[in-house]
Amino acid sequence: MPPKHALVNPDKQALADLRAQIDQVDGVIHDMLRERAEVVDNVRKFKGKQHIYIRPGREAQMLRALVGRPSGKIPDGLVVRVWREMISAFTLNEGGMKIGVYAPEKGPDLWDIARDHYGSFTPLIEYKTAGAAIKALQDGKITTAVVPPPDAEEKDAWWPLLAADKANVLTVFQSMPTEILKAGRSNARRAMPMGLIVGKLYPELTGDDRSYLTLQCTHVPEAEMKRLLAKAGYKVRVLIARVAGRAASAPTAFLAEVDGYVGRNDTRLGRLKAMMGSRLQHLATLGGYPVPIKSGRR
Repeated sequence: MPPKHALVNPDKQALADLRAQIDQVDGVIHDMLRERAEVVDNVRKFKGKQHIYIRPGREAQMLRALVGRPSGKIPDGLVVRVWREMISAFTLNEGGMKIGVYAPEKGPDLWDIARDHYGSFTPLIEYKTAGAAIKALQDGKITTAVVPPPDAEEKDAWWPLLAADKANVLTVFQSMPTEILKAGRSNARRAMPMGLIVGKLYPELTGDDRSYLTLQCTHVPEAEMKRLLAKAGYKVRVLIARVAGRAASAPTAFLAEVDGYVGRNDTRLGRLKAMMGSRLQHLATLGGYPVPIKSGRR
């Protein structure tokens, strides 16, 4: 009698074939990662020694391009999550990074979204106040500081520390998260909705940006400042005023968040100076950030 052959369940065979395809694709992805690592190593040789190995503008443009491609059945958030982990790992490989993160004992913090942004391996250091994180950055104890967006009601305002430095060394250069996920898509606990990254780096033009200006002046009410900024050509999103003292002649420090990119040689700065005249004591750019990606945008 001819030998009996075991019947093969067609569903099990199809499943086995699909899993074999996954293994093959995983191998290709791993090969491409190795190739990417080689290219990054060659780029590093051209760049040479740097204080900070971050290109936030390029990161933003690269991730926007990837998210803008047809997504097929890729879940929302996965592309940015994978690339952020990869970017952070390669950046850490280029040079040591220590990130100071605003993480108070009580209330919302930035720890979880900083971990998502910088990946699983970059060292994070807690700071109970945003001001403490900025001071640690000024003292060279950390590479960048992750702080909350400026708020008119905050007692621990960090931006005056940047504004007081006439050398304008530290600026905002990026925000987090890179991609704003739909409600229920994040596991971050006690997380603030957004953080800003400060360091010795000025942001690059990406085509979809927001910027910060700081001004110190006398005898300029908030309403007039808004008009002057608009007349100079800036679209103001947020304007915060802090009066230094109680005297009528006490100077007022303003922080303006505006739409668009403002470089250090922006021609509108000159127009603003001319309109304010002797009332203006100091004007500086405090950097800015690429606008985050909206989840699901294609």
